[in-house]
Order: sequence, then C-alpha cells, then structure tokens
Amino acid sequence: MELAKLMFSADDNKSAKELGVSVDEWMQWKTGAVPVPKAIWLCLKQKKELERMKPLSGFAIERDRITSPWGAILTDDIMKIPEYRRAHKLAQEQADLIERLMMEREFYRENCHRQARFGLMLNDLFKW
Repeated sequence: MELAKLMFSADDNKSAKELGVSVDEWMQWKTGAVPVPKAIWLCLKQKKELERMKPLSGFAIERDRITSPWGAILTDDIMKIPEYRRAHKLAQEQADLIERLMMEREFYRENCHRQARFGLMLNDLFKW
C-alpha cells in the first residue's frame, strides 16, 4: 500500500527522469506488469521523507555541529537543552526573589524609621 501511495502521488515523467529510467519502465512498475525493485522503492520512500522534512531546509550536519541559517550549535549542546532551560528558569526565579527581597527590605527600613520617630516623640511627651 505504501509503495502504491508513493508511486501514484508522483509525477510520472519527473520521477522517471530523477530515477534514471525510461517512462515506459516507470509505467510498467506503476501498473504492476513488472515488480518494482527494492532500491527504487527505498529511493521513493527517501524522497517522500525528505519532502516531509522540508521545514528543515537550510540545516546541515558538519562533524560535531548542526548549522542552520541562524548559526551553528554543537551536538553536545543539543543534549544539554533541558539543563539550559532549567538553568534559565532558576535564574528567572532568582531574579524575582531578589526583587521581592529588595522590596521587603525597603518596607522594613521605612517602617523602622517611622517607629523610631514615633518612639522619640513618645519619649519627649512622657519623659520616662
């Protein structure tokens, strides 16, 4: 069934030319008069797989890195992406915590100054 989908979804002339066979030979395979060689079936399957991966055009693998239109990344770094995400989340949480602690510090500083002023006023009024 997969072979039929691959053969009937392809343009006859274009496919025959890409595979280096005559259109008559392609039509014999398509009609079932001659069995399709396994190499041809694998080639059609690979072509369909490459069409499915078209959004990845512009990407290439060179030794230990994957290059894209935006830059390159080491394959080791790809394996560490979950750790990078976790580290980014921790850094964000740490920044939020520091901001909250600074706000609390300012609140308590103002509160201590206010209490000290009222304490001095009370001392002046009642002279203990």
